[in-house]
Amino acid sequence: MFKKTVFMVAALMLLVASVMAAPQQKQAKGEMTTFEGTMVCMSCDLKKAEGARSDCKAFGHSHALKTKDGKYINLLANQYSADLIKGEKYHDKPVKMSGMYFANANQLDVESFEADGKKKSWCNQCSAMDGCMAGK
Repeated sequence: MFKKTVFMVAALMLLVASVMAAPQQKQAKGEMTTFEGTMVCMSCDLKKAEGARSDCKAFGHSHALKTKDGKYINLLANQYSADLIKGEKYHDKPVKMSGMYFANANQLDVESFEADGKKKSWCNQCSAMDGCMAGK
């Protein structure tokens, strides 16, 4: 009985030690951030300014927010940003947007934005980024 107890305690200690020694996976976490700038097609912008070999006629435009200091903030492609990324509605317009910013990937997961004096956020009833604020 004593040998069995010692064995069980030793096994438990070994298990605890191995769990503590295992590398901890760090979850990527973003930070709520607000950016202001102008919506531009990054491909077209880089083609004009830097001579990039973009081809928006063949592959379509892909918009990003260009800040006043010339940095591009890419928008995480999802239902919340679809109109901003592909749409021409906000091209060359000043936009203020907020969301979860993942600095390591330079991606903003848009939660709301303001353009043309109108604030828009996700509406679950409309399944769209709009200003109706239904149910809120």
